[in-house]
Amino acid sequence: MQDIEIVLENLASQEVTPDQAQQLFLEAFIEFDYKYKQTSFFRKNSNPGSIYLWGPVGRGKTLLLKAIDSSYFKNSGQFHFLEFMQLIHNSLFEVSKNKNPLALVAKKIAKNYDMLFIDEFQIEDIADAMIIGSVIESLVSKGIRIMLSSNSHPNNLYKDGLQRNKFLPAIEFIQSNFMIFNLEGSEDYRLRDIALIRSYEPDVKEFLGKTFSEEWAESQKFIVNDRSFPCEGRSSKFLWLSFQEFFSEPCGSKDFIDIAKNYEWLFISNFHACDDQHLDKIRRFISFIDITYQERQKMKLFYADGFLTDFYQGTQLKLLWERSESRLHEISSESYLKNLEKN
Repeated sequence: MQDIEIVLENLASQEVTPDQAQQLFLEAFIEFDYKYKQTSFFRKNSNPGSIYLWGPVGRGKTLLLKAIDSSYFKNSGQFHFLEFMQLIHNSLFEVSKNKNPLALVAKKIAKNYDMLFIDEFQIEDIADAMIIGSVIESLVSKGIRIMLSSNSHPNNLYKDGLQRNKFLPAIEFIQSNFMIFNLEGSEDYRLRDIALIRSYEPDVKEFLGKTFSEEWAESQKFIVNDRSFPCEGRSSKFLWLSFQEFFSEPCGSKDFIDIAKNYEWLFISNFHACDDQHLDKIRRFISFIDITYQERQKMKLFYADGFLTDFYQGTQLKLLWERSESRLHEISSESYLKNLEKN
C-alpha cells in the first residue's frame, strides 16, 4: 500500500473532496490495510482485512469504498447486496444436489475474486439471513477480503426479524473480524448534488447512473395498487416518471400515496405546456403535488428555467393551480432538498 494520495486522486478525478469524517475513514483504512499487509509465512495475520462501513443515507459510503476498490485492488467484484444474494441463490440452485452446497458456492466465488465490495448490506429476508452469514464466514476463512456498506450498525442488522437468534452468530463474526467504522455526519451528498441542478438535464440516464450506484431498469413498467403504469426507469430507491406518459393514465391519490411510500426519490421529466384541453392531466398532477409535498417527498423535476410561468395556460383550474405553482417553485429550489436533510 502506498498512501492515501492514491484514493484522494481518484476522488479528485470525480470532483470530490472528502469532508472531515470521510478523511478520517480513509486514514483509518490506510493504517488498517498496512497492518493487514504486515504478515509473513511464520506469523499468522489475525487481521482478515475486511471493512464494515456504516452511517446515514447519502454520506458517501458507496463512493468511498468504490474509490478504495478501484485504487488498490485489481481482482475484485462489486455487487449491490440484492445482486449478490441473487448470485448466491442462482449458484445454490446449480449445486443443490450436492452435499454442503453453500461451501461449494463460497468456493466458486473465492476462485473469482480476492476482494468483494457488497453495497447496501441490509438483511430483511429470513432466507437471506440464514445464508449470508455462512457465506461471509466461509469467504473470509478462504482469505477473501470483504467491504460492506450499510445504513445500520452490525448490532441492528435484521433487527426484530423472524428467528433473528439464528443470525446472531453472523453479527458476532462481523464484529470480531471486520473493521467497523461509523461514517458520521449529517450531510446527504445526493441531496446536495441533486439540489444544485437548476434545469433539465439533457441526459437524465447519465445523471441517475452517476448519482445512484445500484442497477436500474430503463423504459420499464411499474406496479402500484395491482396496476401497471409506464415509467422511464426505476430501482428500489427511485422512480423516474414521464409527465407526458404517467399523468395521461387514469391514476389517482391512492396511487400517489403508495408511490410516495415505496420510493425514496421521485424524478419527473418530459413536461409540456398544458391548457384546458388537458384538465384531467392537470388535476392528477395537482393531486400528486399536494400529496408528495405533504409527505415531504424527495424529488426532482426536470424542466427548463422559466417553464413554470407557462406550464398551465388554462383558466378553469386557475385557483387550484396557483397553489401548486407556488409549491413547484419551492420544490424546484435548492433550499427545498436541503431543508429535507435538516428535518
